[in-house]
This record gives sequence, structure tokens and C-alpha cells, in this order.
Amino acid sequence: MNDFTQIDKPDSVPKDLWFLLQYAVMGDFDKISNIVSRINEEGKILVAVYPGVSELMKGIDVSEMEYIGDIMDGGLYLK
Repeated sequence: MNDFTQIDKPDSVPKDLWFLLQYAVMGDFDKISNIVSRINEEGKILVAVYPGVSELMKGIDVSEMEYIGDIMDGGLYLK
């Protein structure tokens, strides 16, 4: 069985988003690996979205992003 804690955080993912990614996919090793690969190969980025905080929502259009999973008070997306 794979353990997501054994994946070294890649330089392409900021530390705060790295923890949100683990939370959003509920520790699914394969999903984390796939998303990190897409970040590295396709130039994608993770975006934490908090719909209840209007200041953080300015200019964010989730319709053009891929939903990854729930995080506290929001959702994590791949852009």
C-alpha cells in the first residue's frame, strides 16, 4: 500500500497547497501522483477557492478549472 506521506513535496507545489492537496484527495496516493505529474508536465497550478470570502474570490472563475476536492471552507482546483 502506498502512503502519500512518503511522497516528497515537489518544488512545483507550495507547502500550504501541498497539505491542501493531501486533504482534498483524502490521501489517495495515485491521485496525488497524477496531479503532481500534471503540474510538472502541463504547467498546471493548484488554486484554493473560498467562496464565502469575497475578497479572495475577486477574479477567480472556477468554470475554467478542474475541481480536485473539498478543503475546509472551500474547494481545491487545478488550473
